[in-house]
Amino acid sequence: MDFDSFLTSLGTSFIIFVVLMCLFAWLSSKPGNTVVYYPNRILKGLDPWEGGSRTRNPFTWIKEAMSSSEQDVINMSGLDTAVYFVFMSTVLGIFALSGIILLPALLPVAATDDSIQAAGKNTTSIGTFNDLDKLSMGNITAKSSRLWAFLVATYWVSFVTYFLLWRGYKHVSELRADALMSPEVRPQQFAVLVRDLPDLPKGQSRKEQVDSYFKAIYPDTFYRSMVVTNNKEANKIYEELEGYKKKLARAEAVYAESKSAGKPEGTRPTIKTGFLGLLGKRVDAIEYYNEKIKEIIPKLEAEQKITLKEKQLGAALVFFTSRVAAASAAQSLHAQLVDTWTVSDAPESRELIWNNLNIKFFQRQIRQYVVYVIVALTIMFYMIPIGLISALTTLDNLKKILPFLKPVINITALKTVLEAYLPQIALIVFLALLPKLLLFLSKIEGIPAVSHAVRAASGKYFYFTVLNVFIGVTVGGTLFKTFKSIEKDPNSIVDVLANSLPGNATFFLTYVALQ
Repeated sequence: MDFDSFLTSLGTSFIIFVVLMCLFAWLSSKPGNTVVYYPNRILKGLDPWEGGSRTRNPFTWIKEAMSSSEQDVINMSGLDTAVYFVFMSTVLGIFALSGIILLPALLPVAATDDSIQAAGKNTTSIGTFNDLDKLSMGNITAKSSRLWAFLVATYWVSFVTYFLLWRGYKHVSELRADALMSPEVRPQQFAVLVRDLPDLPKGQSRKEQVDSYFKAIYPDTFYRSMVVTNNKEANKIYEELEGYKKKLARAEAVYAESKSAGKPEGTRPTIKTGFLGLLGKRVDAIEYYNEKIKEIIPKLEAEQKITLKEKQLGAALVFFTSRVAAASAAQSLHAQLVDTWTVSDAPESRELIWNNLNIKFFQRQIRQYVVYVIVALTIMFYMIPIGLISALTTLDNLKKILPFLKPVINITALKTVLEAYLPQIALIVFLALLPKLLLFLSKIEGIPAVSHAVRAASGKYFYFTVLNVFIGVTVGGTLFKTFKSIEKDPNSIVDVLANSLPGNATFFLTYVALQ
């Protein structure tokens, strides 16, 4: 990539950013979009347009965020937002202490050397070196004392990163401890999740088994238990009931509107009871929906009783009278064998993956290893298309593989745009397909909570990023370009990679800018 393409990439990315921000500003100023752009204020009972457009627009939030204390952020948006702010301040600190301090020092060191010209390597026309490479370490003469500047810079970046990450982690730990010790209580803080319940003794129900077990261990603080049940059939009936209730509410609203718009007695809505409401006898909608609701309620109540009695699973939520007892129980062993009476912190009810709670300990272990193997294979095989795309989407390689594109690619304006965006867009599209796959794999491991599954998927995505993006793209693209040289002299692979890898630096600069 030449210097013009690099500047085009950065400039175009910045223009896209400005356009999107202006669009965001315009959309957020529309009163009908307040539920999208200011949901927190609405949920807190505050006026979303308090202070008017001068204080509630996409730009003044920056001043508001900078002037707010951390406690204000926690009170308004919760602990997760405060932790995200810590993360943002950490990465901005790494950027400031690394980039802003080192670039003014390193760029002149590299630019004032004349290694490329002195060696007669000014081969910009064939892409070996270009104007951008003259600002990098590639322009430093071999064994020059100037290389010490880059070595010191490497240690400086490492030190800054380690220190700021340690400080951020310590701060987040303190925030979490403060949240757990705060007087504001949450239901899940009084509960634990119990899995891998042993077989039922004769004459006992699952609830009696759990109650008697925890009463014996925690006689003073045990409150009650809730056994997890298979609600599949009950849920179907409940969803059907809710559907008829919504239809009834709509029919009543239509009827009420007809009273104000037409005759005082109004026009009662009617429907056909056949296939998709297109066939069958036409009946009064309100009466029909009322009859259906009366018919379904007894079925739901009967199914709920059957579910509670006969469809109890091997997991339960146990509640205590104090947070200390729940925290202690979550961190204690409750059986000699690890595959029975497994106790952990209870997630929020909306976080639970109910289908996973009944999966047994050894099944979870087997699933976990199977998922690890699948992820490892996916990483290896995903590297093949990513490596090919990174190699094939460079213009020089496209000219070799598809010679008929030469006249089009040689157009200066089009060449600049293609060099700036083609490889990066191809990589971004491939990586955009990953998160849903990894989240699905994490859930089938048997993880009990959505947030835990998201965290597991994020860990897998990290390995994808390191092994495929950083290693796959750089090494894959380099090997593709230098394959013939390596084939002639396999022992030269280290030297070839060392000479070719720095050329991928501009790819990652534009990749990050486009992201």
